[in-house]
Amino acid sequence: MANRNHYNFDESKFKPKQREAAMLLVEREFADPKERKTKGEIADELKMTRQGLHKWETRDDNFIAYKNYLANKMMTSSLPMVFARILEGIDKEKNTKMTELYLKRLGELDTKSELTLKDGRDGEQTLDERRAALLARLGEEAEGDAEGDDEE
Repeated sequence: MANRNHYNFDESKFKPKQREAAMLLVEREFADPKERKTKGEIADELKMTRQGLHKWETRDDNFIAYKNYLANKMMTSSLPMVFARILEGIDKEKNTKMTELYLKRLGELDTKSELTLKDGRDGEQTLDERRAALLARLGEEAEGDAEGDDEE
């Protein structure tokens, strides 16, 4: 559910019709584009000017925060449908992205990765010991290459 405090709006500061305007504007965004009201139609329904509505949408931070809160609530109400689509994608399409989303939602998959490398050696060597062994091998190869140059 949307956290009202997260959106930082104050209902006591609403101007007349702002609550209704916010709801109509959010519903407009979620409506089928073929059936969507224009913003001018919404302004007419509220008996205000299109410019006044536009000013609220673009300059009134309290109104904008409330509108965002309402949009989040509407999105949250669609969560069961979204989860159903994710499961369909996993089941029918074997979609790996859907599987990833599902596991992240369950908390079974995070963005952190842990990588453990094993080289098959029994004994554990420190970094310095491995470095010294590597340099020794490189030195032997360099000496072998130099000896091979003398034979030519």
